[in-house]
Amino acid sequence: MKLLANLIHIIKFALLGGIAGFAVLFFIPESPMKFNWQEAQNAWAFYLESSTKSGPTLVETLSPDHASSYAKAIEKAGPSVVSVQARRKGRVRPAKDGAKGDMLVDISVGVGSGVIFDKNGHIVTNYHVIAGSYSIAVHFSSGLRKYAKVVGFDKKEDIAVLKVDIPTPMLAEFGNSSELRTGDIVMAIGTPFGLFTNSVTQGIVSAIDHGPLDPKIQTDASINYGNSGGALINTKGQVIGISRAKFSVEKNDEIGINFATPIDFVIENVNQIIKSGRVARNWLGIGLEQLNKAGYDHFDPGVEFGSGLLVRAIEEGSPGSEAGLQERDFLVSFDGASVENMAQFRKLFLAIPIGKEVEIEVMRKKKHLKLQLKLREKKAG
Repeated sequence: MKLLANLIHIIKFALLGGIAGFAVLFFIPESPMKFNWQEAQNAWAFYLESSTKSGPTLVETLSPDHASSYAKAIEKAGPSVVSVQARRKGRVRPAKDGAKGDMLVDISVGVGSGVIFDKNGHIVTNYHVIAGSYSIAVHFSSGLRKYAKVVGFDKKEDIAVLKVDIPTPMLAEFGNSSELRTGDIVMAIGTPFGLFTNSVTQGIVSAIDHGPLDPKIQTDASINYGNSGGALINTKGQVIGISRAKFSVEKNDEIGINFATPIDFVIENVNQIIKSGRVARNWLGIGLEQLNKAGYDHFDPGVEFGSGLLVRAIEEGSPGSEAGLQERDFLVSFDGASVENMAQFRKLFLAIPIGKEVEIEVMRKKKHLKLQLKLREKKAG
């Protein structure tokens, strides 16, 4: 017992000695473990000051591109999206199990979506949604159902304009599709299969084709049957495209590429359709491409990078073919103006009166060549 008591006393003295040594290190001025009372007081004062101020929360400091929810964007754009049902003439055939002479009529119904364009009842949709129909019904998100008439269409660009006989104040807010970038977040709003109102899919801009007459937005936001003609919106709730089509190489249509028409292009066409019932435009008949740095280095056109457009394809019998353009030519001037990029060329081209003859300049094997281009409308069919 005496040995155990002595051992306990030794342990106590050892502990007291350790505590005393630690305390000495804690308060010695030169010790790395010295406690800095001033720093502690400063930290406490900063905490008290910060706790009395109200700052933005984490969600509030996030930009719209990284928001945790896009519900407000959907609420803003949703009322401007409608469901479109187009009835086409059905097929009459004998009834298999009916009495002699009984006939069955197959009623064909096209289902799509549309976007309210203005307060006067104009609605934009895809042409293929209403093609060949004799009756078109528009279903609004409010539950209202109205019959619509066709004002006109642009078959080539798959755009049609409808009109209902009521005011439509739930018009969309249009964004600027020319500012879109690959990687921007977008959402497609529509009525897939005619069953869902304002069904939404989300994705990004996968690619942008700034072609002069047939620009497209590629997106991985799903565009299913019934979404055609609906809205492609940005995170601000602005319509930046009209959903157009899904290209698929599989029979089940599960995997494919989704496209939309840029809203800037749609607005130009719709205004023409409302005014005259059709879209009148010059026919160029060539495929143009704006080269990136890798493409520029490969083709080495002989002009400064960032200007000019590569001629990728030429349609037989087109004004471009008749002017003598060849594939791999580099278009550098159009009607006296330097060609800088696809967007700028598009403005130049659309400003030219139909049927005008213009001088163009191309680089062919690093040599300047001037050609005369006689523009005209392309005949239907």
